[in-house]
Amino acid sequence: MPILSQADINARNVDPGVKQLWMDKVAASNAITALAGGGQTAPAFTNAVNRVTTVATAADSVRLPPAVVGTYPIVVVNAAAANSMNIFPSTGDAINALSANTAIACAANKTMMFFCAAPGIWNSILTA
Repeated sequence: MPILSQADINARNVDPGVKQLWMDKVAASNAITALAGGGQTAPAFTNAVNRVTTVATAADSVRLPPAVVGTYPIVVVNAAAANSMNIFPSTGDAINALSANTAIACAANKTMMFFCAAPGIWNSILTA
């Protein structure tokens, strides 16, 4: 079943509760500031699309929500001018084949998408 766009949802006779749930899940956050100094204590993302605009120094960090099968894909945009940032999983989770609690780097002007197909593990796709 294809994912519906917001225009599709608005055009269809969709239950208002379902419509709000969909809009909440695909909501976007802009102007996020990565945690200075880095670390897994960064606040976890709460939206499906997340645009980080401030990465003051290399290795400042952000954090994914818990890796739960069926979670919407999480998109992370590093819109910083120059600095790479670290993306941490939630405590106890892993990204790709990295050890639990280990961050993955995302260079400036790159986007990563994260999917959860197995409990506790995020898999990622990095833009070119």
